[in-house]
Amino acid sequence: MKMKNTQIALTSSFTLLFLLFGCYTTLWAAETPLRLAIIGDSTVCEYPPERDCRGWGHYIRDYFKDTVRVINLARSGRSTKTFINEGLWAKTLEEKPDFLLIQFGHNDSHASDRPEATDAATDFRDYLRRYIDETRAIGATPILVTPVQRRTYGSNGRLNNSLIIYADAMKAVAAEKNVGVIDLNASSGRLYEQLGPAANNIVANAPDDRTHFNENGARMMAHLVMQELTQAEPRLAKQLSPEGPAALGRIADKPLFRDPVYDGAADPVLCWNLAEKKWFMFYTNRRANVPNTPGVSWVHGTKIGVAESTDAGATWKYRGTANINYGQGQYSYWAPEVIEHSGTYHMYLTFVPGMHTDWSGTRDIIHLTSKDLLNWKYESVLKLSSDRVIDACVMRLPDGTWRMWYNNEVDRKSIYYADSPDLYKWEDKGKAMGERPGEGPKVFRWKGCYWMVVDVWKGLGIYKSQDCLNWTRQANNLLQEAGQGPDDKVKGGHPDVVVSGGRAYLFYFTHPGRRNPNEKENAYEQRRSSIQVVEFEYKDGRLTCQRDKPTYINLKPATRTAK
Repeated sequence: MKMKNTQIALTSSFTLLFLLFGCYTTLWAAETPLRLAIIGDSTVCEYPPERDCRGWGHYIRDYFKDTVRVINLARSGRSTKTFINEGLWAKTLEEKPDFLLIQFGHNDSHASDRPEATDAATDFRDYLRRYIDETRAIGATPILVTPVQRRTYGSNGRLNNSLIIYADAMKAVAAEKNVGVIDLNASSGRLYEQLGPAANNIVANAPDDRTHFNENGARMMAHLVMQELTQAEPRLAKQLSPEGPAALGRIADKPLFRDPVYDGAADPVLCWNLAEKKWFMFYTNRRANVPNTPGVSWVHGTKIGVAESTDAGATWKYRGTANINYGQGQYSYWAPEVIEHSGTYHMYLTFVPGMHTDWSGTRDIIHLTSKDLLNWKYESVLKLSSDRVIDACVMRLPDGTWRMWYNNEVDRKSIYYADSPDLYKWEDKGKAMGERPGEGPKVFRWKGCYWMVVDVWKGLGIYKSQDCLNWTRQANNLLQEAGQGPDDKVKGGHPDVVVSGGRAYLFYFTHPGRRNPNEKENAYEQRRSSIQVVEFEYKDGRLTCQRDKPTYINLKPATRTAK
């Protein structure tokens, strides 16, 4: 019995020691953050606070929880060769990182008689192999980052990618050694192309510096790196802070979308597809590239195009056209409004019978429903204020009823409204406001009040209300002044607004070719149109937007609305 009790005591002691050791190691692991080191050149490194210059490595730490410690060891002027020769690589290994980001190429590309220069086809690759092998030898994970592009443009306004051979060499070594790679050369190039030659005004630390960054530019580059980091190394995904800059989303394409069939996408409206779990964009599919279409006949005979996004609205691809079987002979579908309610999708669509070379003819707003956002069932023609009504916008009111705003072309294109208890039966209420004409009204609630955005043909008019009945106009139109980005150097028109995650995004279209001296020509270049997006900013009770800044977008999945 005594021996048995001794065995029990020893077993209990070992169990207690094991539990204590397990708790200690767990606490130690929790208190010891992962170490993410960065090496590279002046586009990456830290700078003193008094300097205007910033490297993207400085802002990577903002994206992580406290479970990751970022160590930026990049140094200005270094190449793959000199970073090793000057002992900086040995110091990096002494830091014993768990992960290592490696960006070189700028200084490697210097003239061959310079001490830092390397050849993209030979020793540059050899140095990269050494970095990879020696990183793995200490149990760490290397991740290559292709060199960020320089902002040098040709006479055609396109970027000259002077670092492409180093970017390609880096990707080749990554494939050879089975290493994750972040293609910052490609993503920064796309961003600079979107911003155009005006990019330097936004991202550069000095007007004549085509390489380095101010804080704004460095943060953009860090965001591009982080957009690809978790793809290159999925284990880091759980270490991202939900409150960090990653929550801003990806940088949206500019232009956001062009229709690949007719190149005339206009009048966009967005809706979340509950079944497919992606965002859909519906738009008027104007026939911009069709020849022998006199007058405005190219705006007629239109279907409703559909595009989809699987990355929270940053990029879009063509899905097809909505299946709507309404109308006989020739007709046009314009300006869809699409909402979801209790699992059913509702579309309020402008229907124009006949084919017209001018703006004559009647227009009705018809009601359709769908269960999948692709196949639509006709419900009714709405009885509204006249036989020339267009551009419906529908929103639910606080009492559970619904309100529609639309353009009554008979009354100086004024904005009218109608109310409904159930989205099927509508009662016209007359003029919503008559201060000035406009079209394409969009009403939404944000920052504690209601807003209406109206296309007034000189940009977008902004109105504000507390009750959806009495509207006050904000001074100065938005998107009246031309932007600087691709397809954005003209005024913006016919908007949609999506409020998601506490942020508000303005979607609009442009006619890029309608610029002096040929803006009034009726040719393809003046007809074609593009969809753009910009985020609203709210300050001192006013809405503003900065169309020349990159737009970070993160549309959240929508939930099914209740009855």
